[in-house]
Amino acid sequence: MAKWVQRYIYPVVAEQGEDGGYGLYFPDFPGSAILALDIQTAVRNAKDMLVDFLLELEDNGNIPPNPSAPEQIQLEDPADKVIFIDVFMPPYRDEAANKSVTKNCTLPKWLREAADEAGLNFSQILQNGLKEALGLDKRQER
Repeated sequence: MAKWVQRYIYPVVAEQGEDGGYGLYFPDFPGSAILALDIQTAVRNAKDMLVDFLLELEDNGNIPPNPSAPEQIQLEDPADKVIFIDVFMPPYRDEAANKSVTKNCTLPKWLREAADEAGLNFSQILQNGLKEALGLDKRQER
């Protein structure tokens, strides 16, 4: 796995709408758009979007773009502002790595019925069995 940057800081353009709401977009991520009724929600949603963009790029082995310098950003309206979103990635990477995913497995009907009757947790048993087969212990888990 590549060594990724721990912290990213990207500019986002904030535009206030005629209705008092806010629209935000990242100049470095074409097609990004956030609409919200207040600036706090807009910034929070922009941060979530940025995290998603960055995790997707990393998962695909792509390097995120270099952030634009503020003087390179062309504003549509003099009232628009450039603000910055700061993201410390390790907690988001950990959350993504530990996210549960669905994996189908096949077993004989009689075994499934016996396990159901015994009240066994299939997911937990499969996880424990895979960890044991891979030689992983709790200290090595992400």
